Amino acid sequence: MPWLQAKSSKVGLCLLAGLYMHLHGYAQLQLHIRVEGLRNYRGQLLLSLFNQASGFPDDSKQSFRQMKISLDSSLKPEGTWTNLPAGRYAVALLHDENEDGRCAVNWLGIPTEGIGISSRKNRLWGKPTFQSASFWLTHDTTIIIHVHYLF
Repeated sequence: MPWLQAKSSKVGLCLLAGLYMHLHGYAQLQLHIRVEGLRNYRGQLLLSLFNQASGFPDDSKQSFRQMKISLDSSLKPEGTWTNLPAGRYAVALLHDENEDGRCAVNWLGIPTEGIGISSRKNRLWGKPTFQSASFWLTHDTTIIIHVHYLF
């Protein structure tokens, strides 16, 4: 019965492919963040990990995950998100020097505390978009975020 063997090998192949896709889609990955360019070690770093454009970069309540890093001049500022599924992400960072949990701005609305994002492709000025800051997470990854101070 060759047709039965062919049918069972196709079923086995489909099951194997389905298992691979299931395990890959639910991979438990790590994203390690290193921060460079701080002007001082006052306050804290607030990081938001977004997996969608909605809310990026300002509304951390719409982010997928959040992280707070206390600053200490004797330690390198870094942190890790674990158990992340593979996918597209963007990170927004605030150097919250006065520890009030929000970005301080001047009378023009320009941030007076440090800000940073995961990537800034082809944009030199203006508010970053999820598209310009995002990257694909497909394996354990380390990224460096440079903090920028506008004032």
